[in-house]
Amino acid sequence: MTENRSSLPDNSVEYHIYSLKAVGDRNFSKKSYFEEIRFSILAKIHPFLKEYVWQEDAFNLAVHELDARSLCLRGLTRFGDNIDDEWFLVFLLFLISKEFSECAIRVNDSDSEFLLIEAAETLPPWIKPENSNNRVFIYQGALHIIPIAQHPGHITWLPAGEPDLVDALLALQRFPSITRVKPSVEAPIRKRIDKYPGYIWSNFHHAHCYLPASVAAILQQEPKLVAPAVQAFYCRDPIDLKACRVMKHFPPSSRLFKRRVRFTRCLYAQLVQQQFRPDKRSGWTLPPPMDPQFKANSLGCKLTCGFEILVSRVRTKTAENQQDGAEELDVEGDPRWRMFLTSLQKNDYFKGELDGSKLYRELFREAKSYFARIRRDETNAKLDWNRGSEVLDLLKSVSWDEEKLKDDETRLETEDDDSWLQVSEEEVDRLLAGYQGSNGAAIVPSLDKFLQTVSGLDGVEFPSEDKEETDPVQFDPDKFMESVTRMLRQLGGEDDGEDGDRGDGDELDEDDSEMSSCSSESSVDDDERAELDKEAAEFADYMKAMDEELASTTLAKSFVREGELSDEEDDAGRPSGDGGPPGGGGLPGDGGQPVDVDLNAVKNILESYRSQQGIAGPVSNILKSMEQRATSQ
Repeated sequence: MTENRSSLPDNSVEYHIYSLKAVGDRNFSKKSYFEEIRFSILAKIHPFLKEYVWQEDAFNLAVHELDARSLCLRGLTRFGDNIDDEWFLVFLLFLISKEFSECAIRVNDSDSEFLLIEAAETLPPWIKPENSNNRVFIYQGALHIIPIAQHPGHITWLPAGEPDLVDALLALQRFPSITRVKPSVEAPIRKRIDKYPGYIWSNFHHAHCYLPASVAAILQQEPKLVAPAVQAFYCRDPIDLKACRVMKHFPPSSRLFKRRVRFTRCLYAQLVQQQFRPDKRSGWTLPPPMDPQFKANSLGCKLTCGFEILVSRVRTKTAENQQDGAEELDVEGDPRWRMFLTSLQKNDYFKGELDGSKLYRELFREAKSYFARIRRDETNAKLDWNRGSEVLDLLKSVSWDEEKLKDDETRLETEDDDSWLQVSEEEVDRLLAGYQGSNGAAIVPSLDKFLQTVSGLDGVEFPSEDKEETDPVQFDPDKFMESVTRMLRQLGGEDDGEDGDRGDGDELDEDDSEMSSCSSESSVDDDERAELDKEAAEFADYMKAMDEELASTTLAKSFVREGELSDEEDDAGRPSGDGGPPGGGGLPGDGGQPVDVDLNAVKNILESYRSQQGIAGPVSNILKSMEQRATSQ
């Protein structure tokens, strides 16, 4: 069983569901078996999908051929700008793996193993992007990572090298207690998904919009169509704007109706932040911006233009396509509908209601509509249709009562407060507090420790890095220089006076040798001392010249010196009472006041971090290596 991993479109997530029963057993490798699993899964998660509004694509599954003999279920969902869709999908996949214990699931996005990215700080050190293929699974409601064999005994049950998919699934099935990750590794992912399903409703935003009666009727029947309409308007191009000039399908009538429309927060933010003035030829007239009803009129205008753009993109249907659409309406004639309905009944979808009761009929209608959408999505994918075809069909079939719409305006609930759009700097700091929180006082000792680390061929050996369980190499620079000096002396025909280091072929007696050695050592010491004195004098002259040059500049004012900060400011930068390291020294023109080396180092680090504007860079990498995180303060 093999699987070709191809690059995914940006902002999309792909998921595969494998049946462990089908591994090595051809009786469970039939398409009918996977169709049964498919509709059982869709029936199980249907209660969570009823109200959910997807940014672009909904959760979907189809039987997928891995090779000539192997099948699985596969889905691909584009989530656009709404990252919540991706994590809601992960929540669903964890739920599916828990309810269907024979299923193992792999999920990737355009960044590949994004679950590992989320848990990067708690992962075992051996796992890397190049060795993670076919090792990361969601199984029995938990995250599993198949480890690498550490010695020959492990090869008997752990796949060596990059594991084949079958080997990986067998290891997962046989040794789940070994492949399951520690709670600390799974914690960052759980933090993302444990807010569901409650977050589905708290992520909605309800706003008032003035809409034509036709748009109001369509949204009343299919509220989820708000997502493709907003996306169409948000991603409009000059050709789409031509359709908005004419408004052929949704002309603004003399009477617009105020409706309470449900958006996700992402959709609402996309729509409300768009600056748009309708073309005069479209018939739309917006009140002045200061008018209390301007926002409702503006939102309604943008949303209606989105529906117009959707319909304008629909291709003309051929007679064959119309016939396919007619066949799609025959839901109850599809044998898969009976399979889906049976799965719903097993999962107590109808809540014990009797067949024919009001609630039963309502739930039955919702289930039938959901199944019809699955069928429609499959058909539209084959025919390359878009959601505009659905809007156009609804426009032809939907009806409305203007008097009822007018009466509903008087009973509208208030719209939600959108102050969440405005995020203050303090709120950002609070949100980042869980990930950040270091201050200058914590950075200073870490920086000192960082500067005292050893740098090798592979770079700096950071104190926080996990090292192999071997004895570290001890390097003494003083002894090293002493050895080098001794070797140079020997190459120059000199003796350093140490026992056992006499020159080869010496015929001198011991006394003469000692006298020669002492004389040579004395001569070398004098030469070295003279050379050091000369270099020190040159360095002093150089520093004096540099000080004189800097005295005429404002460089000294750029440094913070001891005693300049108040106690409150000092506490924010580093522990009070810390007067800086010895040897801080003054600068020319500052009256001899010593520079606070620690505080200046922290100040420069934070300024560099701020200049990165949240993007990874040298300072953030150094701080991460020092196990520190900067705040925006």
